[in-house]
Amino acid sequence: MVGKISQNITDLENHLSEQIYFLESSAKSFDAGYEGEAKRLATSLRVLLHDTNSSKSLLGQLNLKSLQFLDTAFEYDPRNLLTFSGLTIQQISLSEAKYVPLLEETFGKKIKKIDFEKWWNAIIFKDNKNNKMSRKDIILAIANQDGGAHVDPNLNEIYANLSRQNSLNWFFISENNNTFQPFGGPHLASIRQIAYEVLITLKDRPKKKKHRSRPRKI
Repeated sequence: MVGKISQNITDLENHLSEQIYFLESSAKSFDAGYEGEAKRLATSLRVLLHDTNSSKSLLGQLNLKSLQFLDTAFEYDPRNLLTFSGLTIQQISLSEAKYVPLLEETFGKKIKKIDFEKWWNAIIFKDNKNNKMSRKDIILAIANQDGGAHVDPNLNEIYANLSRQNSLNWFFISENNNTFQPFGGPHLASIRQIAYEVLITLKDRPKKKKHRSRPRKI
């Protein structure tokens, strides 16, 4: 049986630098119009954030889940009967309507930082059947099932309806043929916004002091 060698703190910090680079590169490509890059964003986010019984997240290994995470979402109100997409806004043109990430725009809401578990599990979607999804849910659905790190033959039903069946139930009138057309799914734009939150959170983390070695006497 082959043994295992623990990765040291330098190894882990190098992995973190790589994952940050991956997020920044895919975010830049997404913003340039390649929205499929959100699937690579989801995979890096899973590496950074998701813990299981058999694997530990990179931020967990670096003890960085104790950070306060940037929360840019609109606040979910369970009394509101409308569907909800907390990390996006709607963008409508003459030919299409879609969801786009908020990025640094605040739209009058208070931007705050919150504990990881609250951030990770907060409701960011509610569909027309009152199904709800969190940041964790959407990241894992895309990374594990919908082309991030794996293509599953069967998708989570709530996610499939959100991404493919307009389960938020919003329509626009097409200028081309004057008919009602469904919005595209909000899932990819939401992943882009989560990546924005994580990048800002990590950028603002306290930097470790580097110890200077004292010159030796000869």
